[in-house]
Amino acid sequence: MDFFDHQARARRRTVLLVGYFLAALAAVAASVNVCAWLIGHWLHPDLSWRAWLLSDAGLWLTAATLAVLIGGSLRKAWQLRDGGPALARLLGAREVPAQPGDARQRRLLRVVEEMSLAAGTVPPRSFVLEREDGINALVAGLTPSSTVLVVTRGALERLSRDELQGVVAHEFSHILNADMRLNLRLLAALAGVLAIGKVGEFLLHATAGDGHRRGLPLFALGGALLMAIGFAGLFFGRLIKAAISRQRERLADASAVQFTRQPAGLAGALIKIRQEGSHLHSLHAEDLSHMAFAETLGLRWRRLLATHPSLDQRLRALGADWPVRARVRTRQARAPSSAASTRVGHLDAANLGYARSLLASIPVDLQRALHTQEGAECVLYALVLGDTPPPPALRGGRRGALVEQVRGLGTRLRLPLLDLAVATLRQAPERRRPVIVAQLQAITRHRGEQDLLCRALSAIARQALTPTKRRLPGREIHRLSAVANEIQVVFSVLAWAGDSARTTALAGFQRATHGLLPPGRLLLPPDRCGPARLQTAVDRLNRLTPLLKAPLIDAAADLVLSDGQVQVAEAELLRALGALLDCPMPPLFRSSLANI
Repeated sequence: MDFFDHQARARRRTVLLVGYFLAALAAVAASVNVCAWLIGHWLHPDLSWRAWLLSDAGLWLTAATLAVLIGGSLRKAWQLRDGGPALARLLGAREVPAQPGDARQRRLLRVVEEMSLAAGTVPPRSFVLEREDGINALVAGLTPSSTVLVVTRGALERLSRDELQGVVAHEFSHILNADMRLNLRLLAALAGVLAIGKVGEFLLHATAGDGHRRGLPLFALGGALLMAIGFAGLFFGRLIKAAISRQRERLADASAVQFTRQPAGLAGALIKIRQEGSHLHSLHAEDLSHMAFAETLGLRWRRLLATHPSLDQRLRALGADWPVRARVRTRQARAPSSAASTRVGHLDAANLGYARSLLASIPVDLQRALHTQEGAECVLYALVLGDTPPPPALRGGRRGALVEQVRGLGTRLRLPLLDLAVATLRQAPERRRPVIVAQLQAITRHRGEQDLLCRALSAIARQALTPTKRRLPGREIHRLSAVANEIQVVFSVLAWAGDSARTTALAGFQRATHGLLPPGRLLLPPDRCGPARLQTAVDRLNRLTPLLKAPLIDAAADLVLSDGQVQVAEAELLRALGALLDCPMPPLFRSSLANI
């Protein structure tokens, strides 16, 4: 659809708006007459509805109601006769000077100038709502050349440049799609629909004073009824806004991505709004609800009355992964200590210090053995065997001593020893590596269902020592719902890993999988989530896109940390899960770990 098609559609929407407005006028006028007739019927039971409508009082009331409604719209239209600048003044927005001293305002002007040059239009005047810390923006004007862009202080402070560009591009699409004039007309029209409520509020205040006014209960009752009708007018006004605005917001999002070629910027702004909010404190928040980038106030009947698609719907339109990323960031904001995905692929001083302490706790002779092929193989087999008696080839002599030495170091060093052993064995001759993998598989088959961590260690080693297979195009999984069975298995294993009682394991499972699994998925008993099934589940989960792996890591960390303690077995099993999902996770979760 080109520019001229948008202009034509805007004209058709204006006709639709007139029809909605006339219907709202009729509905509000009828509501006022019904209330008046009920009062009259209470005083004079013989008064019929037809007699009331045709009476002089009924006709005058209808005329007065329509006059108030139309007068309210005309008054608002007069206030906004200058278009965008008039609205900016009404909101108390402060214009950004041509040479601002604030770096954030300079960035805003730069983004606006770039977008204007790309669109071939005059840059709109830019204003800032200094008292609004929510993330929001709007454009207003009668023509593209007389437009104003209004952004909140929260948008300037919290959005990155790419995110701000996405928001500005969204607003520019409203300019190019001829939405601005319609928005101002809609604002003026609905001001009249709300005027009856203002009259009712005036009557209530008038009858609340001292003196002779206190004895006028009918005026008080009438004021209360008019306020109720005013709320009905607000309801109808919201319906009109929703009918006209939602599709235009979807189109603006799509146009913004087309303009910038960077869906990440717009998606990032929507995610931050999801976390930090977009609501306005202004008295005009309701008036602006259909004009702003995001919702300006909260709603109880959100699906019915919302002027914008939900944030999840808008994110989903930008790509299937974005709603998941939004949930990940929300989880991180609410519980940053358990946001394990932020630690994936991350190094800091605490990690390095902990790694040094791990290396220092490995005996020197064992470190030397780990750098030889024979010693690395022996250590690897000892780790996978756990407390199972070793085969004859690993008893006695140097090999037997290494096995006993590894077992004596406890669980804390199992994964670090595995990392060091695998690093050496990856340099082994190609003909030797399949033999090592076959030995690992034989050991795990012999061990059966014992020690999940040892099975996980074996899987990590096999993964590292097996040649990487090229994945065929399209094999990645893009929906968590497609791997619900596998998620159920993995999180059941983690829930039972801390030697939890059933009630504790069930509660932890339900908290961790909320939002990941469809309703009705229950904690599996231990005999239904053994190592073999776990390995199959992890292999399939490894085909998820990177963005979908992040919520799994975060939820797994939440489950491990749910009881306030991080046992070594739990932490290392979680690290093993991260390794199997190709998400390298540092070994440090808290400053200290509780040994078992």
